[in-house]
Amino acid sequence: MTLLLKILVIYLVTIAVMRLMGKSTIIQMTPYDLVAIIIVGTVASEPLISTEFLPTIFALAILVGLHILFGFLTLNQWGNRFFLGEPTILIKDGKIIEDNIEKSRLSVAQLLSILRSKGFPKISDIDYAILEPIGEVSIIVKAENTPVTVKHLEISIDDEGFPISVIIDGKIQVKNLKLLGKTKSWLLEHLDDQGLDRKEVIYAYVNEKTKKLKINRR
Repeated sequence: MTLLLKILVIYLVTIAVMRLMGKSTIIQMTPYDLVAIIIVGTVASEPLISTEFLPTIFALAILVGLHILFGFLTLNQWGNRFFLGEPTILIKDGKIIEDNIEKSRLSVAQLLSILRSKGFPKISDIDYAILEPIGEVSIIVKAENTPVTVKHLEISIDDEGFPISVIIDGKIQVKNLKLLGKTKSWLLEHLDDQGLDRKEVIYAYVNEKTKKLKINRR
């Protein structure tokens, strides 16, 4: 097998492996996700410097199986606690819990930096700051610091629904049109009314509830 073909196959197989592991592998990056990604990268690169190709595919299949197994184990309380750990309260009622940040190997400076990056420069505004098992810090603000919403002001607004793309970079999104209950001819008719060709549109979307078409020209 030529080197070029070997690289192509390993590249495609590795992408397939990551897809099989699930989106949470990339989004959440739990400890077992991180370990799996490191091992997958190491194993996948092996054939590029040696002639062992089929054993690599077999090893990747085993890794995928183990990763999926660990994913199922985390669905129960014991497995979740063993593989992911438990949330740690870093701040309670505006006060830093020193013992917990030390156990989490976080310095006060690091914690303050995280809070600032999330838009909370004042610790006194925070009711709880919790270090989640996936490494993110969740922040719950005190009731008096909760952002005012439309519901609080008792103002009624029109809900136009989720914007669904119908044209991206001049290409019509047929599946999305079906989702909206619209046809390609319906879209082209609206473009004709505005004297536009689809290639002149960089992005267009339809609001799910109002069915209004919004167009962004090039």
